[in-house]
Amino acid sequence: MNPSSPPSTKRRWIKAAAHLTLAAAAVLTLPAHAQTYPNKPVRMIVPYGPGTAPDVLGRITADALQRRLGQAIVVENRAGAGGKIGTEAAAQAAADGYTLFLGTKDSQSIIPNLYPTWNVKPHQALTPVASLARIENVLVSHNGSAIKAYGDMVSQSSKRELSYGSPGIGTNLHLMVELIKARQGLQLMHVPYSKSFSEAIPALMRNDLDLVVAGLPPMLPFVKDGRLKAIAITGTSRSRYAPDVPTFAELGIQDLETGGWFGVFVPTGTPAAAATRLNQELAAIVKSDEFRTRLETLAAEPWAASPADLNQIIEKERTRWGKLIQSSNIVLN
Repeated sequence: MNPSSPPSTKRRWIKAAAHLTLAAAAVLTLPAHAQTYPNKPVRMIVPYGPGTAPDVLGRITADALQRRLGQAIVVENRAGAGGKIGTEAAAQAAADGYTLFLGTKDSQSIIPNLYPTWNVKPHQALTPVASLARIENVLVSHNGSAIKAYGDMVSQSSKRELSYGSPGIGTNLHLMVELIKARQGLQLMHVPYSKSFSEAIPALMRNDLDLVVAGLPPMLPFVKDGRLKAIAITGTSRSRYAPDVPTFAELGIQDLETGGWFGVFVPTGTPAAAATRLNQELAAIVKSDEFRTRLETLAAEPWAASPADLNQIIEKERTRWGKLIQSSNIVLN
């Protein structure tokens, strides 16, 4: 401003400068999310142990996400109680955008029904921001057994009780077979391998078990080399990883169109700016060729569903599996 300017001009300059100062102060006092999100490392809680399919998926996602956000994404394994421990940790975390959770069908729809007195309600405490991937479930027998197709299983079950192994009581795999059992009136005895599911495969090959139900990834090598026979698989269509295996829907068994699914969740109440940014970046990741290629190591498929769609799926499955759990009297304490 020129020192010789008229008084009225000086007053206008002083007023304008004051407004600029106030505006600058307002920007400085905005929440951190409104300025830059994220501005520090973010953690991703995975409710299963290192080396499991969810852990690998979580690390693939974290690697891609941190490159897009420009901040480290630290994977934190909180395993135990079939995912309950990690789910609880995420549900009780600060809703500030700096805690992500790798949620599953089990964590969001099944576990709450297994613990009726649990004070955590995952479908309320955790909000979906993006879907990630699906892994189909497969029912297998030993290739040397008389059960080589679903019809053989039904026939054998009419003569004797068949045993089947799963990763544990109340897992989506256990409930899947219980649904088949209830629908088809089969004689099936559950043998849970909660501590070490890897022991189920040798047991199947020794004929200590008649069947095993599992996610496709750990079973695929055994199916491909002929040691195991895949009886049926979940999915709306045949898997590109096992195109010769019929879906349960093809065999007339409905409600098994989905196997295991995975998504990213945040504690409810997380700022909208953070949730929106995460949704945008994760949606781009899921659509990328790199993500699809890396998922091939898990025999998994990218899965694009909106947060609203994911909420509907969670509610539908929470109701359906809840009814099965109640009717089958499956309760964990």
